[in-house]
Amino acid sequence: MKHRTARGFTLVEVLITVFVIGVGLLGMAGLQVIAKKTAYDATQRTLASQAVQDILTRMRANAGVAGAYLTDDATALEAPATACDSSDCDPTALAAWDLYRWGRVLSEGGEVDDEGAATGGLVTPTACVLAGATTGHYRIAVAWRGITPLPPPEDADDPSDPANVACGVDAYLDAEGIDDYRRVLVLDAFVADPTP
Repeated sequence: MKHRTARGFTLVEVLITVFVIGVGLLGMAGLQVIAKKTAYDATQRTLASQAVQDILTRMRANAGVAGAYLTDDATALEAPATACDSSDCDPTALAAWDLYRWGRVLSEGGEVDDEGAATGGLVTPTACVLAGATTGHYRIAVAWRGITPLPPPEDADDPSDPANVACGVDAYLDAEGIDDYRRVLVLDAFVADPTP
């Protein structure tokens, strides 16, 4: 009598294969979530970088009154009396208009939906132009809320660490009162006074 050898897969082999594929798919899904968060953080940092460069360019174009650009939060500024995009302005009024528009761009990102509601921009931004240690030195900072917590700065008392700049401090606290969702981009710049 001949024995026939079994061919094909047994139920145990099929279950093991399904389990291994399932674990692999879950790992890929986890990587996708991390990739989405990282891409979102990169987009937010790019918007902040573009905004910092924009206000620095405007300050240098209006260097005679660069000190008029100092602010603790441009996103909280009210619209100035004169809209300099539709009328001529003196340098000080232009500085006020530049700060107002800068704050709006950071908050709205220039993107709106069909109803006109802002859909772009940074998440709860704080935009600051702070005086530096010397004449003509400015520290431009943009802070916003990130989507994942970060560890605190290495040395909370080191003024040269950009994470310790005063812009947006305690504005992005978590449930325990820790400011670990705060993201900040800082640019130290020099704006030369054009008057001799």
